[in-house]
Amino acid sequence: MKKKIVLVDDHKIFLEGISGILSDSKTVEVAERAYSGREALEAIRAVKPDLVILDITMPEINGIEVTRAVKHEMPAVKILILSMHLDRRMIIEVLKAGADGYALKESEPAELVAAIDVVLSGLMYLSPGVVTLLIRDYIQKLALPGAQEKLEVLSAREKEILSLISDGKSAKEISAELCISRNTVDVHRRNLKQKLGCENLNELTRYAMREGLMNFDR
Repeated sequence: MKKKIVLVDDHKIFLEGISGILSDSKTVEVAERAYSGREALEAIRAVKPDLVILDITMPEINGIEVTRAVKHEMPAVKILILSMHLDRRMIIEVLKAGADGYALKESEPAELVAAIDVVLSGLMYLSPGVVTLLIRDYIQKLALPGAQEKLEVLSAREKEILSLISDGKSAKEISAELCISRNTVDVHRRNLKQKLGCENLNELTRYAMREGLMNFDR
């Protein structure tokens, strides 16, 4: 019996192309298509597929949240991310959410087929470009002794504010989002710069990016 796949992307022509690539497969079949995060969850709950091929940036609910919801409700369902983004933050966040693989849309059809086989076998698949990016980033972090120790001295509120700073939020916006005073935000920012050895907000932002503290909610 063929394994059932749900395809999710907001570009219908792209989904038709993927369907065409898989049309001759003897092992998998496209059971349903969805064009938004909300449609994806509805289709996955109805079909209960073996595999979901999923984009990240989509209307209504992004792929990270879809992945998190599916893995919470149906942990046996495999999820292969197929994205145009070679972005460390996106990759880390979606893997943390439970994705079983991350392939790039620029990949050749043969690589997509191979990625599907690997993920359905129970292993994780990462495109070569993704592996290279993550390894280089890991090596770079190894060259920065004490980074994790610095993070450990931050309070939960300080980490929250650092994450919002990394998203480009102003002190006024942070104050409104966290329901705290502007003066309290300024105090936290001064404490963050002191604890992390950063001279300004730009350095704080770069630090947050390097340590994976940036939020992805697009």
